[in-house]
Amino acid sequence: MILLKKSIALVISLLMFTTLLAGCDEQTEIQNPKNTVIPVNEEKEDNTQKLEKSTEIIRFRHFNGDEAKLLKEAFEAVYPNVTVELQVVEDTNGYSDFFPSILRYDECPDVYATEVAFVKRFVNISEAYEDLSAAPYNAEELKNQIAPYTIDIGRSDDGKIRALSHQAAAGAVGYKRDIAKKYLGTDDSAEIGEMFSSAENIIETAKKLQKESGGKVKLFPNVEELMRMYLGAREQAWVEGNKLTIDPKIQEYVNVAKELRDIGAEGGMEPWSAKWANSIQDDIHFAYAIPTWGLSWIIDVNQEEDEKKTGNWGLAKPPVPYTWGGTWFGIYKGSQNKELAWEFIKFITLNEEQAISWAKSSGDFVSNLAAIKKLSKDETVINETINQNPYEFFEPMIGSINGAIMTKYDDQITNLFTEEMHKYLDGNISEEQMWTQFKDNVRSDLGYKIEVE
Repeated sequence: MILLKKSIALVISLLMFTTLLAGCDEQTEIQNPKNTVIPVNEEKEDNTQKLEKSTEIIRFRHFNGDEAKLLKEAFEAVYPNVTVELQVVEDTNGYSDFFPSILRYDECPDVYATEVAFVKRFVNISEAYEDLSAAPYNAEELKNQIAPYTIDIGRSDDGKIRALSHQAAAGAVGYKRDIAKKYLGTDDSAEIGEMFSSAENIIETAKKLQKESGGKVKLFPNVEELMRMYLGAREQAWVEGNKLTIDPKIQEYVNVAKELRDIGAEGGMEPWSAKWANSIQDDIHFAYAIPTWGLSWIIDVNQEEDEKKTGNWGLAKPPVPYTWGGTWFGIYKGSQNKELAWEFIKFITLNEEQAISWAKSSGDFVSNLAAIKKLSKDETVINETINQNPYEFFEPMIGSINGAIMTKYDDQITNLFTEEMHKYLDGNISEEQMWTQFKDNVRSDLGYKIEVE
């Protein structure tokens, strides 16, 4: 039986932000990870010569102990006169907006991480992250070195870059090759991608799967898989000009989701539930939203050992490039060690050799564009789960992901939308009632911050 609890815990550690800054002077011990970063063999840059021969300390707070330890080891291998002091809080109880209260502590981190679901909140908190657009950081010059959408996500509402990511978590349509061959006549990535290229093609593919399988096979385990793709297809954010905005792609998504539900082409499973996890290895549910990290933490972790890394999964182009996940790093505005903190962030994001080393040792998909280019042409970088080079597959999409549509209200608004949408799909309310109740709920929860017409 699949170790679902372990699976969910690992996934949550990637997806949910922790009480990142509570008690800045606390330190939590972390266990040694199973993997280590490949050493980075290069001479130190001129900036490293500025560091004193005596050991300097940089305080680094993260919500993922394994990743934090690997980053610490990689940096200290190149900067032997620096000690990275870890402050790790692995707490998945949720997030509380309490940053201003930590300003009284003396042991706040110099660099701290934030997960994608909360990065927009943190970059917009006064006195939180340093302005990296300004001198001496000049991060606006990095657009040709780091995946552009990750830079936009790390911007505050005033347009300043305040956090950078070492990851580029692009998303794909993940599909089961055996089902594709049996009922669609092909498992070719390009051909499967065409089957998901429009609303009409998605419905047609769902119907073909049903017809050819005698009603057995469903296109998705739930409509949320498709929602992740459609959220990336928007041109307008949930909030624009301080007003709730419903992009036409959201309306299109509702229409497609309703038809899939009506014809019985999606499983109606709750995401991350035991039923959903078990569907990963069944022969009934065909396609899933799979981001770069999903190869390990959605597919592999939810399969029996003899099913793992068999090449039975493939990645296909989604209707529109989208992103799901990622971690951002910024400098605490009150840090007394900003020069060294910036060296640390540059090392994990701009250092090409470190990025390649990190990609090969951790299986992560990095944001460094030069590293992505090299890895996409590296014949040894083949993921056995999909029998594809993920860098070759994702590279063409990275530049097309729209990071500007993310706001600090996204999680809250998307959850409110999903709740009402399911009432509509279940037949409990009309579509008109769905939109009315959705707006009413946004007005109730966020009306003091944004305008809802």
